[in-house]
Amino acid sequence: MAHHFSVATKIYFPCTQMTLFSSLSTRTDYATAAEAMALLKVQPQTLYAYVSRGWIRSVTQKGQKEKLYSREDLARVSSRSLARSGHGPVAASAMNWGEPIFSTSITEITDQGPHYRGYPAIELVQRGLTFEQVAELLWAGKLMPATTQSITWTVGKSAPELTELLHTLAALDAGNNLLEVFSMVVLMLGMRRGTSAQHMDTTNTLIVAREIIQTLVGCFGFLSPERTYSPLRKGQNLVDGLVHSLKMEDSAANRDALRCILILLADHELPPGTLSARVVASSGGTLYNCIASALCATAGVDVGRMYGRVEDFLGHPKTKPMLEKRANQLHADGQKVPGFDHPLYPKGDPRAELLLELARARSSGNRELQIIFGFIDDMRTHKGLLARQELALVVLCRALGLPRQAAAALFAVGRSTGWVAHVLEQRSGGTLLRPRARFVRESRGLQNEKHQDS
Repeated sequence: MAHHFSVATKIYFPCTQMTLFSSLSTRTDYATAAEAMALLKVQPQTLYAYVSRGWIRSVTQKGQKEKLYSREDLARVSSRSLARSGHGPVAASAMNWGEPIFSTSITEITDQGPHYRGYPAIELVQRGLTFEQVAELLWAGKLMPATTQSITWTVGKSAPELTELLHTLAALDAGNNLLEVFSMVVLMLGMRRGTSAQHMDTTNTLIVAREIIQTLVGCFGFLSPERTYSPLRKGQNLVDGLVHSLKMEDSAANRDALRCILILLADHELPPGTLSARVVASSGGTLYNCIASALCATAGVDVGRMYGRVEDFLGHPKTKPMLEKRANQLHADGQKVPGFDHPLYPKGDPRAELLLELARARSSGNRELQIIFGFIDDMRTHKGLLARQELALVVLCRALGLPRQAAAALFAVGRSTGWVAHVLEQRSGGTLLRPRARFVRESRGLQNEKHQDS
């Protein structure tokens, strides 16, 4: 089912909703059936109906008949119920995979994956479009012809201030914190422009956007054996730059895999990074401010660091049962297995399917990859858990022989094109994003004060 946008003009947090979310703020990701029914105040048949409609995700436990239910989904369903019961618009739901709060013409999420300006992202990949063409589509709303101009952006010379910063970062082993490096580099680019960065029309903004993305691609050199910045050369496109920066084999297969990654991850509605970029844009921030804030928001454990969590979970398994044991232990502790079950894709993340297909084509003779694929297949068959793009991208990066930080960095570079599109759209609306919050007095704190006063 496609997800469409609507506009919420006011946002409130009813006290009843705050209480509900307090009860759901536990260390576990799942609830038992009894807990789920108590939180929703429903009978078993209603809970099972919610699951069958795809509103609440469930997972089976090894050796047990009872399933576990996603607390995140339970909170979302409860939020919608409160809104229907006359408690007013429930912002807590809207701000957590819930009801749409923006109108946009950039990306629509469907069962077939994201559609950019009406074009399915997977179709754009299959048609062989370049990443630059897709970026221009997101920014301008139309596909550019496959001419030389659309394939390659003009490559400028690095500023001395930036070069000095990059030398400093190289000495600090920047590859271990590449998303933070990205944000620092973007801010340095903005500082170099000074006050002129505050006054840019759309044309100049896009020139800056291209410069930012090219510079980030050069930062992939921190992941190479040389551990140093590797700027794009004249005539190189972005995929050329990545192959050069990462010191990959310059093969058609490697270039195509990188192209697919960047296009599939170019935009995805309103995750934290995109929302941050729009908020900063609404307050008059420069493009540098917007992209840097988006990168900082993306560096969190539930977004950019998710790739590291997937890496940690997978490790280097010797057998498939090793991974199954880790997954069962997480479920026994009420925790999710990282890299599975995307809330917007109850039938499976189409981006993950394509990325895994590319990785499978490279897995012949690689026992570790074959073990991981067997585990992914078993999770689908026996637990109903479907891989999402984070897991798929980590696996593909392993198949490409890329270092650990590459997955998160590729995600950020691909997504930066979407952030630019959202900044442009937000500016055109001219609205300051400033939601309201409902104050809730902490009863425990008041009781302590009274006790001390007495």
